[in-house]
Order: sequence, then structure tokens, then C-alpha cells
Amino acid sequence: MNDEDCWKLFSKMVQLDRESSASLPPWAEELGKQMLRRCGGLPLAIVVLGGLLSRKDATFNEWQKVFQSMHWQLRQEPMQYGDVLALSYMDLPHYLKSCFLYFGLFPEDFEISARRLMLLWVAEGFVLPRGQQPLEDVAEDYLEELIGRNMVQVAKRKSNGRIKACRIHDLLRDLSISIAKEEHFLDFIHGDVNADSVTTRCRRLGIHSGEISITENTPKVRSLLCFDSVESNFKPRKVKLLRVLDLEGAYLTQLDSEIGNLIHLRYLSLRETWLKRFPSTIGYLEKLQTLDLRSTLISPIPLAIWKLLNLRFLYFNELKEMVVDPPKDAALTHLQTWQGLCITQKSRIENGLDKLTNIRELELHGELYAQEAALAKWILNSKNLECLKLHANPVTAFVVDAHTKIQDFDRTRLSIPKSTMFADHFFLSKLHLDGYIKKLYDVEHFPPNLEELSLKDSYLMEDPMPKLEKLQNLRVLKLKQCAYVGKELVCSSGGFPQLHLLKLSFLTLQTWRIEEGSLCNLKQLEIVECKQLKILPRGLHPLTSLKDLRLGYMPHEFALKARDRAGENWYRIHRVPPL
Repeated sequence: MNDEDCWKLFSKMVQLDRESSASLPPWAEELGKQMLRRCGGLPLAIVVLGGLLSRKDATFNEWQKVFQSMHWQLRQEPMQYGDVLALSYMDLPHYLKSCFLYFGLFPEDFEISARRLMLLWVAEGFVLPRGQQPLEDVAEDYLEELIGRNMVQVAKRKSNGRIKACRIHDLLRDLSISIAKEEHFLDFIHGDVNADSVTTRCRRLGIHSGEISITENTPKVRSLLCFDSVESNFKPRKVKLLRVLDLEGAYLTQLDSEIGNLIHLRYLSLRETWLKRFPSTIGYLEKLQTLDLRSTLISPIPLAIWKLLNLRFLYFNELKEMVVDPPKDAALTHLQTWQGLCITQKSRIENGLDKLTNIRELELHGELYAQEAALAKWILNSKNLECLKLHANPVTAFVVDAHTKIQDFDRTRLSIPKSTMFADHFFLSKLHLDGYIKKLYDVEHFPPNLEELSLKDSYLMEDPMPKLEKLQNLRVLKLKQCAYVGKELVCSSGGFPQLHLLKLSFLTLQTWRIEEGSLCNLKQLEIVECKQLKILPRGLHPLTSLKDLRLGYMPHEFALKARDRAGENWYRIHRVPPL
């Protein structure tokens, strides 16, 4: 980059007025350009330096300290852009340094799940308590701070704006590996290399490909993470001090019963291992906080799982029904998240699952109608719920008669429990309902602070907008497949005052009217597979807030008309797959 472009990028990163450099204080421009010379024109170094300075007070003394630190390093050896990156690492508060170094465990260009990363940090003990705030929320603040310092990049965001996935630039990854190896913080293996080649002093080990082969040469390993590994030869007895065991994606034919000897284990992920059996010795892992069984074939779930008294995050399979039969003395009082739990007629909710009332995030699927009263009572008493996802799908769907049509099937078997009301759930901000709803709840029965609502297969006959537009805090609304089976939607004046994202997909919609003053803060609109909708509503034209229009599998004529309006520069058009 030339000097002018370097200065524009730097000014943007430190949040200075980049419209007119003359308005900047003389000391800011002079010092800034001296520091920029040490970045060698590399955009990453400029961005990281800008992130560092953006966290400082905008005073001459604070900037001078940074410059002097760079000048001191220059006297030691010729200054390179790597020194700017290293300086940003040195400026990190102590609680972020281990979090940053941890990125060195992941393969190059790897897109890291934010949830996975934060739970790993907590299990490692990197996250410090902060009052009554859950450690996972503190970890999310840590990640946001690293992103704010431009040390980590956002790969994906959720519809509510929170981070879904992140990654790290290659040069910053190289920096983290260099420092981490020097401090014996981590090491990793490529290919079918025996772990004997790894220093015995490393505490964390990443296996980036090949077979998982652990030997007695790694007694100090506390964490083992696997990526793109083939069939595992993992022997728990060789790493008895493990706190983290992440075998995601490593094909496992069986899991040794000696897993129960890993009494220090806090994080265990068997996701995408396709494991079929789970040893009952799992019950000895008294310190376990996270257990991930997604994309496995484990059946049955051992009763020993109820002995994991410190379990906080439990993920069941989304592909195979995982049913549990809790004992009467079930006491997973620390459980915060449970995803993928299958409900059947035999599920023991009363005097069983209904004891789990401290849960914050709950995802249920199966024959919800069969346990309507008990399920509604459990949800009603779970006042700490922040996210609730209900998927009504019969475990033995459509097998009554091979010739039975879906539309002839008893829809009550696909229904959301009618007695489920949410008016007293003050913390519930995300609600996903996948199932038949005869009539949409009245406004007063929705969570008072609801921010995200997703409806699917609701088969609503009446336009839902007159009720939904009165939800004052709603920011995200998704009407998916058969959520509404009518022909017209009307958004009234003053409706949806906070809505930022609206998604309409797989609907029979023909007409959509938007009155003046509705959707005044809409930023993103996504329309997928609504093929009977011929034209965008005129009411979208005055919405200057709209920035993105995403179309998926819409008629060619519709896309052409939308593109004509895009020429007025009030939104950008993107093509998206029909998710």
C-alpha cells in the first residue's frame, strides 16, 4: 500500500476523522505516520496497530508510549511488521494472552465455531469469574475484545449480530504458534507422525491430520484437539491429566472404558465420530462441564450421564433420536444448555426432566403433543430460559400407511403444545417454534423481551403480522416453510419498530403490502422460494435503512424488478441458497 492508502486505513482503524486530515491534531498525524513506517505497507500490521491505539486514550502521552515501545524494539534489531504484531500481543491484558495463543492449536484458515472456542476457554481455566455473570458470557466478551483489537476476524455472525464463527490471519497465527511453542503452551502434529516427536513439556496438543496416536511420551498434555483425523487409536490411560478432549471428526469404532479414569476432564466432544456405544464409566467424570454427542449413533444413553453433577452444556444428536429416562433423583442443577433432547410418550418429564429449571437454552424435538401438560409446566417453571427451540416431529412419522399423504396425516401429532405460554419469561429473547399452531398466540402471551422469533410448519391461516408487529423488541423474524399458508401479508404503519432482519421462505404468499411508517429500521430482507410473489411491495421504497436484499430461487422476473430498484442505491442484492 502507498503512504496515502496506509494513512486512510490507519485513520479508520483508530476512529479518527478520515475526511479531512487537516482536522487531526498535528501530534496525531506526525506520530501516526512515524509508526506507519514500521508497518512496511502491510494492511494487517496497520489494522492491528490501529486496533491497539483505538483501545488507548486519544492523548499525546498514550500514543507516545506506543511509539517509544516500537522505537525501543527498533534499537534491538531492524523493525519489521512482525514487531508491530508482537507489540499488540504484548499490549494484551493477561487474561487475553492465553486466549490468543490458543488459536495456534487450530489449522491454518480454519473457521472456528465461537461456541466451541468459548467452551474450550472455560474448560481450560482461562476465563476469570466476573460477579454473577456466567463464565461463557465472560468468554464471549473476551472474544469480542480480541476482535475489537483486530487480533481475530469475524467469519460469520448470527442473525442477532452475535459471533457465530471466527478465524485468525495467517501471520497472527504464526505469531501465536511462535510464542506458544517457546512457552511450551502448545504443539501440534501433521500427518501420521507419532507423538514421540512432540516435546514432553507441551501442555496442549493439536492433531491436524492422520491417526490419533498418543504415547507415554506426553505425560504433561492437558488438552488434546483433533482435526481431520482418521480412525482413532486413542488410549485414555496414556494421558490421565487431560482437561480437554476434543475428538470432533475422528472416526471411532469404540471408546475405551478407561475414559472414566480421566477424572480431570472438563470438556469432551465426540461430535461427528459416529460412535455407537458409550461406556457407563462416563459417570466417573465428575468435573465434566461440556459433553457433545452430535452426529453420533450412541444408543442407548447410559444412566450414568445423570451422575455428571457439574455438567453445564449437553448436546445430543440432531440425526438420531436420543431419549433419556432420568432417575427420580436426577440432579443436573448446573445444566445451562441442552440441545437435541427427544421427547416421546415414555419420556419422564414429571418428577424427572422438570427438575432442570435453571436451564438457559433448551432444544426439544419429537412427540411434544404426547407430553403437552407436563412439558408446558416444565417450560413455565424454567424462568431462566433465554433460548427455546421446539420441533414437533413424530418419532415414527408417516409410517401408519405407506399410501398416506402428508396432508392427510393427523396434524396434532405435529403440533406445538397449546398450553405453552411465555408471558412470564422475562429473559427469553430467542424463540423457535417448528410445528403446527392452530392459532397464533396473542401479543400478551409472547415473551415480553423477545428479540428473535422463527416459525416453521405452523400452518397459520390468518395473517400473523397484525400480532407480530406489536412485539416492540423484536429484531429478527423468520417465517419459514408453511409458517403461513395464506396469500397476503400486511405490515401496518408503526409496526415492527425494532425489526432489523426479516426472512420469508417457502411460503405461498402472493401479495405483500407495507404501509408507510412500518419496518422503519429494517436492514436486511431475505426472500427464498416464495415463487407466487411477483413483485416487491412499494412500501419498501421509502425504507432508507434497508441495506441488503437476499434472494434465493425466486422467479427471474422478480429478480429483474428488484434489480431495477437496486439502481436507486438503497440496497444491495445477494443471491442465497434456499436454507
